[in-house]
Amino acid sequence: MYLVHASLRGPLDSRLPDEARSLVRSQARDEDGIEHVAVHPDAQPHPVIGLYVRADGLAAAEERAAEVCRRALRCPEFGGWWLLGARVPMVAPFYESLLSASGPAGAAADGSGHGPLGPPENPSARSDQRRK
Repeated sequence: MYLVHASLRGPLDSRLPDEARSLVRSQARDEDGIEHVAVHPDAQPHPVIGLYVRADGLAAAEERAAEVCRRALRCPEFGGWWLLGARVPMVAPFYESLLSASGPAGAAADGSGHGPLGPPENPSARSDQRRK
């Protein structure tokens, strides 16, 4: 299953219709493999509709989600809205931000010398403690 984000753009100063989720869901056919629809009207820079899609591959999931959104955008409630794209979001930027904030890279950048689980240790350095 894939989470596909469909970015939408509408007329200036317009908001997604309140019934956006149900409108998109109503346009999904069994063969589209849509399991769940979520609406993020305040996403930046454009509103996003998240579709959980059962598919054999990434490209198929993105195409199915885009097609369902295109069908929904033909509904009068979506007058003036269009699909900018339907893509599986990449998680790499999320993990990079975590590393830079609290991980080894962040520790080096802020000079704290602490990683996410405490001070870093160098297993090659000789310990001041000797076994007895």
